[in-house]
Amino acid sequence: MDFWIERLPKVELHVHLEGSLRPATLLTLAQRNGVDLGAGSPDELAELYQFSNFADFAKLFRSGLAALRTAADFADATAALAAELAAQNVRYAEVTTTPFNHIRRGVAPEEYREGLDEGRRRARDEHGVELGWICDISRESEDPAAHSTVDFLLGRSAPAGVVGLGLGGVEDGYPADLFTSSFAKARANGLASLPHAGETAGAESIWAALRSLHAERIGHGIRCLDDPALVDHLADRGIPLEVAPSSNVSLKLCPSLAEHPLGELARSGLAVTLNTDDPAYFRTTLNAELRAAHDLHGFTRQDLLDSQRTALSASRAPAGTKAAISRELAEVQP
Repeated sequence: MDFWIERLPKVELHVHLEGSLRPATLLTLAQRNGVDLGAGSPDELAELYQFSNFADFAKLFRSGLAALRTAADFADATAALAAELAAQNVRYAEVTTTPFNHIRRGVAPEEYREGLDEGRRRARDEHGVELGWICDISRESEDPAAHSTVDFLLGRSAPAGVVGLGLGGVEDGYPADLFTSSFAKARANGLASLPHAGETAGAESIWAALRSLHAERIGHGIRCLDDPALVDHLADRGIPLEVAPSSNVSLKLCPSLAEHPLGELARSGLAVTLNTDDPAYFRTTLNAELRAAHDLHGFTRQDLLDSQRTALSASRAPAGTKAAISRELAEVQP
């Protein structure tokens, strides 16, 4: 089974650049920039990747941002992620990054853009992986009235390959409705609406993302099961969920991988895709997520193959990329 999963062409829709920095990569960047992460080796740094809740994770996540300062840093981080994706036969990925978190701490917008552009080029040329960017708003960090992220994306400093506007961070106290105008502006300019919702808050958070932001996909969305009417709505309209089981377990949103609602989501007729979210911090890979879906939740090879077709269809990949990956998937024997 492992060999079949490894060879399966894949698409990932929900992986954060800043959460993909494995300890060795993050330590290299930190040492380059004179940043003290409180660890002298990758093993010591990995030991710090322990969380009791979402707030603990967010604190560590933000401390790691300090290691990203120059265009070379962003390019190297992107290339490292692409190498990892290529090793898993991921053909296309939509990678989330948060511009405001970098620009507000002094990274020049042009430096950020240059690094992402170079990293995306290296991903394609050196690793054969096509990347699209999702630039997201951090709910608790950005003033909704300022439109900082969407204006950046529509300005001259935006990186190439941006496919959508995301919304991440703390859901409680920062409802989707606050960001309606940013998402309306993004959608009017051809960007997809791709918010997180129903991760750390309940079904109403998902309803708000659908109602106010016209979400095309839902990041996480596991709390939709709280509301049967919402499950029916998502299923009837084929709105995909970007499910990341190891993330949910690491952040104590589910007791274990075996008790994760992945199987129930799939049995409810929802369009489920499998993702890693922040693979470095949660010590996972996309191959591992697929294997757990098979071993613990009854996903057959056909189910896993179908999940990749769902992800491809739900992606904003260019038509040529979609056609090429679709041909590859058509050749896979379940």
